[in-house]
Amino acid sequence: MRASLSVFAVLLSACGLQAQPAPPEPDALPGGTPVSQPLTPVGPEPGAPVAPAKLPEPPAAPKPDPDPPAPKPEVKEFPPERPIGPLGPAWHDLSLLYWWPTRQPLPPLAVNGARGNVLLGGQAIDSEPSAGGRFTFGTALNTKHTVGYEISYLFLGTRAFWDAVRGGPGGQVGTLGVPFVNAETGAPEVLVLARPDGPSATLAVSSAVRVQGWEVNALSNLYAGKHLKLNAILGWRYFQFHEGVGVHTTRIFGATDPQLVRSSEQFDAHNRFHGGQIGLHADARRGNVFCELTGKVAFGQNYEVVRSEGMTILYGPSGTRSFGGTGLFVQPSSFGRSANGTFAVLPEGTIKLGVRLGESGRLYVGYSFLYLSDAVRPGDQIDRTMGLAQLAVVGAPQPLDRPARAIQRSDVWVQGVVVGFEARF
Repeated sequence: MRASLSVFAVLLSACGLQAQPAPPEPDALPGGTPVSQPLTPVGPEPGAPVAPAKLPEPPAAPKPDPDPPAPKPEVKEFPPERPIGPLGPAWHDLSLLYWWPTRQPLPPLAVNGARGNVLLGGQAIDSEPSAGGRFTFGTALNTKHTVGYEISYLFLGTRAFWDAVRGGPGGQVGTLGVPFVNAETGAPEVLVLARPDGPSATLAVSSAVRVQGWEVNALSNLYAGKHLKLNAILGWRYFQFHEGVGVHTTRIFGATDPQLVRSSEQFDAHNRFHGGQIGLHADARRGNVFCELTGKVAFGQNYEVVRSEGMTILYGPSGTRSFGGTGLFVQPSSFGRSANGTFAVLPEGTIKLGVRLGESGRLYVGYSFLYLSDAVRPGDQIDRTMGLAQLAVVGAPQPLDRPARAIQRSDVWVQGVVVGFEARF
């Protein structure tokens, strides 16, 4: 067999054909394990041309928007505002008051002797309002602005009233008299000062009133909602109500030797109240409109002082004579000063309606009412019981026990319109 294969190989070689060498045995892995198939190269064959790399196409440009949006304004960032509590860090309230004090009561002081009708007195006088102001300043005591205090002062300008009547020849009335009660008989009588045929006389009445006060309060917030706030009030209050009534007469008598008699007397009543007070303040608001309600009541002592004084002067041919401590209704028995202290109650109520101006301002109009339960009034202190011998216009005064000096009590109030501006900051 081997000889046949050798002969066949020689024939192929003679024919120019050579046998190809047998393929090499496959490589063996470490450990003697043969590899069934050689690894196939990944990259291009050596010497083969390389195609250029294809670059990615650029993205298409966006189409223009036919209606581009408007540019947004630049917003600047501000530091956060300081937090403000229910009361606020501080507050001021400036109010204009236009109040009517209670009218002064007066007994009948002058009558028409012929008809008997009352010319002066017999009813309350002086109904004109007084202008004044109220100023409040407050501040918080804690960082949450829930507790604070405020100081307030109010006043009314002094208001004066004057009225007069003239009797006798050429006067408003023919007969002018002063009604009184005879201390000896107890019967009502009339002291005639002027007649149609003489003498002539003038009787005038004047009055004045002055109101002022202050208070110091502590405030504490009880409730703070979106549309309502409630604050409690606790403090001390002082209130002063002063009044005065004057009676002035001038009498001319005597045809051959005329004499002039002038008398002037004054009745003053002073009320000074001191006491602690409690109250509640409500503030309701909706948008820029608000409504405030404040109610307070003070309990304490009213120190009452009544003073009566007078002077009568006679001018005649023989000279001038004066009688101190006398007049028509002021006599030595009633001349002087009396004082007393008594328990009293002083309530006050206020309602305000207004609009807000920005974040801290308020403009409002409202109504207030203030009442003093126990007080002295000057007209109540006039005692019209006297004796004819006491009147200096008739003769030298003689001391008697009437008119008497006694304190007569009543009550007083003031009320009216409030217009003001409030600021909290």
